[in-house]
Amino acid sequence: MTITLDEVLALGEAWCDTLRHGGTIAERETFFLHHPARIYVQESGVTMTLDEHHAYHQQFASQHLVLGDFVLAQLSDDPDRVRAIGSFYWEAHFPEEDGRPPLRCIVGEDWIIERVADGSLKFVLWMNTLHHFLPDSAVNRLKLG
Repeated sequence: MTITLDEVLALGEAWCDTLRHGGTIAERETFFLHHPARIYVQESGVTMTLDEHHAYHQQFASQHLVLGDFVLAQLSDDPDRVRAIGSFYWEAHFPEEDGRPPLRCIVGEDWIIERVADGSLKFVLWMNTLHHFLPDSAVNRLKLG
């Protein structure tokens, strides 16, 4: 069964919900086929475990994420895999007492996604390809690691 764009966007939205609503590391781990899961930040060469990713996102009081356009390339039928390339808008607000303006950024994404035996989709590989910080952002480069 071919993986559709609607399915990929639903997977992306479900992931973003874990950031919007304070999901747990264990909840995020369920999105990945291989464990321990890692996120590869291509522009800096850093890889992040989900523990590190979670710790980074814990500093924000709230986050707003909006999926942008994605394109799919069918990679294989057995297993059913696609490559999904796209972006999302990310706005992260620091606690009010911090005084910093929010981070505002376009995040490039390059995902390999596989349909598993139960029919659900899992990330096989997750790469952040870029973080383009907008002019009114609190920072102009992402510092990880």
